[in-house]
Amino acid sequence: MPRPKILGETKRMPEERAPPPEGSLGPHDWLSRDSRTAYDEVLSSGRHFDLYISRHAEGMMRSHATKEAPRRLEVMGFMLGDVRSWQGSVYTTVRDVVTTDLKSTPSKVRFDREALPKLFGDLDGSGFDYIIVGWYHSHPGHTCFLSRTDLETQRTMFDQPYHTALVIDPLNEDVKTFKLSNQGYDEVPFSLTDALAPARPVRKRTRRLRVREV
Repeated sequence: MPRPKILGETKRMPEERAPPPEGSLGPHDWLSRDSRTAYDEVLSSGRHFDLYISRHAEGMMRSHATKEAPRRLEVMGFMLGDVRSWQGSVYTTVRDVVTTDLKSTPSKVRFDREALPKLFGDLDGSGFDYIIVGWYHSHPGHTCFLSRTDLETQRTMFDQPYHTALVIDPLNEDVKTFKLSNQGYDEVPFSLTDALAPARPVRKRTRRLRVREV
């Protein structure tokens, strides 16, 4: 069976750019009381958020999770965006998401190996020079947290400071974002924004993705 292999990749320094303007920001409709308090505290402090998610990307993730909610099946995918710097600190944007066929149950989910070529094709055709800035998955009816398996996935595949795990529970209407910490993981406040386009014309790719027999 063909396995995807990354043949080349170029690391980029964070682009210096101001965060999305305050007028374009808004909280997610499904924030818990504590999450909304954390959101309001960042907004009132004048600091920028560590994570900004386009409404396009949020809609894709919510729709994916909601579609499989009646069967209580988990979903997952990659979050694509940029890592940027402003006044000495780094923040992350999510502009789009990609996924493919899944093998899922009410408590586990993974990509279908037979569908990996399609996933990597969608990544390469994303329409902009993306960075995989994290992943999303759902916990239908189980609230939002990182399970032991989720935490292991984060540690082995998404261990950079900008990597985020977004967990969404479409049945309880809850959503949270997490990053690794010395204690395991911490919830991090995020904001939705209208200021991020889902894609832009590709000028120069920094990675080449192919599928070859091994």
